[in-house]
Amino acid sequence: MPQASSGWSRRACATIASWAARPMVNTGARLPPSARGLFRRVTTVGPETGVDAQAAIEAHLRHGFPGQRVVVQGWRTEAMAMPHVRVLRVDPEGRGGLWLHVSSGASLPAQDGPAARAGESAGSEFVLVTPFKTLRAVELLAMVVYFHGVEQLEVGDTVSVGEPWLPGSACGHLLVSSPYLLADELWMLPLPGRTVHFRWVIPITAQERAYAAEQGLEALEQRFEQVGLEYWDPHRSSAV
Repeated sequence: MPQASSGWSRRACATIASWAARPMVNTGARLPPSARGLFRRVTTVGPETGVDAQAAIEAHLRHGFPGQRVVVQGWRTEAMAMPHVRVLRVDPEGRGGLWLHVSSGASLPAQDGPAARAGESAGSEFVLVTPFKTLRAVELLAMVVYFHGVEQLEVGDTVSVGEPWLPGSACGHLLVSSPYLLADELWMLPLPGRTVHFRWVIPITAQERAYAAEQGLEALEQRFEQVGLEYWDPHRSSAV
């Protein structure tokens, strides 16, 4: 059974799964609706490939979050269309809760992708948490999935967004981490001939990224523990 590797990781898991027997994001966390900037226009698209695997991923989430609304979204712009990628949005149960977004399609091995070339039998999907409902989460996960398709992302890797992840934020990078916010049984999904691993992407600052590169991921997690990181807050200060 997966275990948290640091005090911060354990506290993150305990904070989010605040209901004793429910693997949910923390529905008690509240932030003022201060980030309401306009994002690029997106259009919801339907799945076209990998339906069976993606249906299994959706069922996995619905089982893990019983009674909560799960919305299927897609991403398409003039610059990039990813019809095979879905983003599953898990809505909070109550007002002021956190919104969970999970990719579905990144774990499907493209014929010319790095996983197919390496002959691997495992794939990754990515999880992002936002303090409010926004299509920006779909855009960010589409970006992560795109880079993952070029070169596989592992725990400890970072993706440069090139701009604040949400308006007014100092965080312009996404750190790939283990999914401590999920219950242990949701960390992976066995499928015929393939295992799907879920990875958490955490918005971080340039200073935090440099600190992790110099000191290591565990050292950064210890800093998160020391400051009581509110990872969902776009206006948080850097932990280093």
